[in-house]
Amino acid sequence: MKSAVVEMFHAMFVQKFASKIYRRWVLLLAILILGEEAIAVPKPIDKVAREITVRLVGKTGGTGILIDRRGNSYTVLTNAHIFKNKGNRAIITNDGKCYPIIPKAIQTLPQLDLAIIVFSSQVNYALAKIGKSDKLTPTQTVYVSGWAASGGRLQPRVFLITKGELTETNSSLPLGYRLTYTNLVRVGMSGGSVLDEQGQVVGINGLVRFASNTSEQIVASAIPINTFTRWYSQNKNKLPLAPSSSIKCQNKYHKNTSKITITD
Repeated sequence: MKSAVVEMFHAMFVQKFASKIYRRWVLLLAILILGEEAIAVPKPIDKVAREITVRLVGKTGGTGILIDRRGNSYTVLTNAHIFKNKGNRAIITNDGKCYPIIPKAIQTLPQLDLAIIVFSSQVNYALAKIGKSDKLTPTQTVYVSGWAASGGRLQPRVFLITKGELTETNSSLPLGYRLTYTNLVRVGMSGGSVLDEQGQVVGINGLVRFASNTSEQIVASAIPINTFTRWYSQNKNKLPLAPSSSIKCQNKYHKNTSKITITD
């Protein structure tokens, strides 16, 4: 039934619009809304995910979460690989406000695919609540969220949150990746949160791979949040606060956004 609705949705728009890029976007939109992979997520979990999640835009897009505040200085936790290519970037918060990322405000963590960014704001944003990733067990339900790419570079990114279950809690992967799960993950969701059923952050999503060398099953992996908190507790007081900046975001950073999620 769902597949028939998706096909009908796609056919209707193909007749009306000639743009090939637009047709791909419409089909993906229909799949996100009606497809079997778009599993319903409880509204409280969706609300938490939206409030703590920021969108990283620029040379390479990604996702981050608001992890701490010191005065007007906010700290965003994300993946280091997002900053592999140099270029101008900005943070878009849940209220649509744009904050330029100052290169010197990016701090990568040693031997981990993690980075923190600081920005200054007087707005009172919600912060992530930290869970206990060392208490996780296989088959436990988790939710992964982030700003997913919906097609080509000119297409809108969509807020996506998906439900799945843990398959491994001690994966032998480089750069700190230990958690593995079955959640649907798309490009652009790197740096997004892995939430437990209480809405607490237990990991930072950042890797998609085959379950094994002989498997065609695609799984995703995250760095346990406790790996970060141990480092942060030792280094927090050494880290600089966000500098006040007169740099304004480029107008293009406010374009190409959308929010889609399936909730109960």
